[in-house]
Amino acid sequence: GRPIFSAPSAKGGFRLRYGRNRASGIAAKSIHPATMILLDEFIATGTQVKVERPGKGCIITECDSIEGPLVKLKNGSVIRVEDVSIAREIKNSISEILFLGDILISYGDFLQTNTHLYPAGYCEEWWVQEALKISDKINLNLKNPDEAVEISKKYNIPLHPRFTYHWEDIGIEELKIMVDWLLDGYIDNNSNELVVKNRGDGKRILELIGTPHIVDSDNVRIREFYPLLYPIRVYDGKKLTRKEFQNAIENFKGRDAFSFVERFSPIKLRRKSGTYIGARMGRPEKAKERKMQPPVHSLFPIGNYGGKERLINLAAENDTINVEIARYYCLKCKKYVFFSVCPECNENAVLRRICPSCGAESDKEMCQRCKSHTILYEKMDIKIKDLWKNAIKRVGSAEKVKGVKGMISEYKIPEHLEKGILRARNDVYVFKDGTIRFDATDAPMTHFRAREINTDIEKLRELGYERDYLGNELNDVEQIIELKVQDVIIPIKGAEYLMRVSHFVDEMLEKFYGVERFYNIRNIKDLTGHLIIGLAPHTSAGIIGRIIGFTEANVCFAHPYWHAAKRRNADGDEDAIMLALDTLINFSQKYLPEKRGGKMDAPLVVTTIMDPREVDDEAHKIEIVDRYPIEFYERTWEFANPSEVKIKTVSDILDSNPFSGLKFTHSTNDITGHILTSKYLKMRNMGDKVKAQLEIAEKIRAINERDVAELVINSHFLRDTYGNLRAFSRQKFRCVNCNASYRRIPLIGKCTKCGGKLLLTVTQGSIEKYLETSIKLAEKYNCSEYLKQRLMLLKKEIDNMFTNDLSKQIALAEFM
Repeated sequence: GRPIFSAPSAKGGFRLRYGRNRASGIAAKSIHPATMILLDEFIATGTQVKVERPGKGCIITECDSIEGPLVKLKNGSVIRVEDVSIAREIKNSISEILFLGDILISYGDFLQTNTHLYPAGYCEEWWVQEALKISDKINLNLKNPDEAVEISKKYNIPLHPRFTYHWEDIGIEELKIMVDWLLDGYIDNNSNELVVKNRGDGKRILELIGTPHIVDSDNVRIREFYPLLYPIRVYDGKKLTRKEFQNAIENFKGRDAFSFVERFSPIKLRRKSGTYIGARMGRPEKAKERKMQPPVHSLFPIGNYGGKERLINLAAENDTINVEIARYYCLKCKKYVFFSVCPECNENAVLRRICPSCGAESDKEMCQRCKSHTILYEKMDIKIKDLWKNAIKRVGSAEKVKGVKGMISEYKIPEHLEKGILRARNDVYVFKDGTIRFDATDAPMTHFRAREINTDIEKLRELGYERDYLGNELNDVEQIIELKVQDVIIPIKGAEYLMRVSHFVDEMLEKFYGVERFYNIRNIKDLTGHLIIGLAPHTSAGIIGRIIGFTEANVCFAHPYWHAAKRRNADGDEDAIMLALDTLINFSQKYLPEKRGGKMDAPLVVTTIMDPREVDDEAHKIEIVDRYPIEFYERTWEFANPSEVKIKTVSDILDSNPFSGLKFTHSTNDITGHILTSKYLKMRNMGDKVKAQLEIAEKIRAINERDVAELVINSHFLRDTYGNLRAFSRQKFRCVNCNASYRRIPLIGKCTKCGGKLLLTVTQGSIEKYLETSIKLAEKYNCSEYLKQRLMLLKKEIDNMFTNDLSKQIALAEFM
């Protein structure tokens, strides 16, 4: 269900565009917002995309200053889609996406992955620098095709990239066909268009080189005929002519149309296509609260007393429950408790070890009597009803408070029930270490506008933002501001969750600890200026961040240094953010699992002040320039190693001032983006997802829908079906009440623990769920005979497994 947008290096796919905008770099790449819309909105801000090069995965952000898609409408017209409103207007009128547009990739990504530079297609920023070397009087914002040709003739500079076409995407024979077709037309002086009859293969070749045109009844009207015809000498600015072109092409020995056009053209041309990048969708963007499975409010063990939902409310209907829990000993009261403070005398209790084999108490890890390992917990009767009543009396009640069956730490120290009640009442969930977390896809950001982060100018000034990145005094929401390295813009969903966390913390402080409330937050904007902790799941070190704004996108925008401090880039992974005070109060290392890796994904240490020199060195490779020199683009055509091409990066300023002065090469109007949620997340049915995936493939020139269908069947459906078929023969049986599992059904025919009904864990439906879909896809997209036969054999095998021939009624005629 996750679409393929372009085959590797396929013509018409994403074109490599070198550069970085305010929200790209460290594996984040950008495409035009119109492309996001025309790809059925499968790509949103933060969606992971697997790319051909450099690296493997990235997230996508928006950049509207790069080249957008080129599409063919159902009426045959070919247009550039350069505006979001136009994209939405024509979305349902498209028959083919001829060109996906640019993908903006930073030099730093090539440097980090040690990928040699690939040829850059001719682009505006390259042309501007060539123009400025010649004259400062040249119009740098060219939109008129005729003016583009005249400027190229007058100043002897290459034709503007907007009116340079993808000549290298066709061959010599195709060029001949197209020119013959074009020269059968005429120039309409009233509309200043070349008019040609809409017939033959010439129009298709015109589409392939990316020339916009309008189909009007039986005619094709080309407004940009001057930059199309002048380079091949069939139009001299006044009339059409065939002779010079025909003589030249008959004597040309090459196969590449661009080589011919470049040699034959009276004006300079550069290659437009450069390098095409293959891409497919990875995981969708994410902004969601972290929950254990199943979700938990309190790290308090209740065994099976809480039923399927593990409700402490239900367990508290018993006077006592028997569970494994910590052995604390109160020296004053001379008895065992399970909290570190004795509930009767409020004195500190001490943990005492016991041997699980012989029951002897010990203060050592090894039992002196039987040489077994001692433990810090034992099965103990807990007066759960009394505990529950006292907790409710102290902090109030909540409808459904979910606990855990058992603790997974070495100590098995429980939380106080009051905390679970308060979490349930505020609709927040605890993680294994006692913290409350919100996960969001990592996205880099070096600059922002106040408008984009939903924070007013006055508040930004309070936070220390007094000037924009150009040094002008801050007084307008449209000014671009450089982000401070430990400031963070969190998703609005995350802000709403953290607001509930703040309510929980305030209630806990007031009702459980008996101190003043801290946050007193009434709406999400009150979170501005408060501290959070960012943490990646493969580390044990958090980093302090300060909330300065909120985004509608499902990502956490932060400085590349901040993500790098978590040892992360922006390749599609998500990390946790935690309200700082909740973490400081409720985190305990003694809650962590005792198994290997149990201390990962826990804030064992927290960095308060970041040193850019100590973050992951991927952030040091971010370029900090506002343009690449002409020499850079020329070196890309030599496939140079990025380390051989000197572009200023963060590493060059680490010892001076790495906190400011970062620049970007491409602007964009709004880093939030126009597509905030991937269509993939909106569709719940796998059949609908696959249908949408193949409908996209049918529209995109750079991918073959038959290849996509075969890939879906081979890589997903067949693997899933065979896997479930294998699992069916090895499956266990599960109790519907207590979830106990059995390799074989007990002789009594029901659960031996609770007497509940036993069910199969793998059913016939789970095996067959994709089979009919696979067969239909194979037929519709004319997949290989081998694949069709493989599916038929699989269907026969499944039918044989679930059909009982002995119980099947057979007519006498079937034996005749």
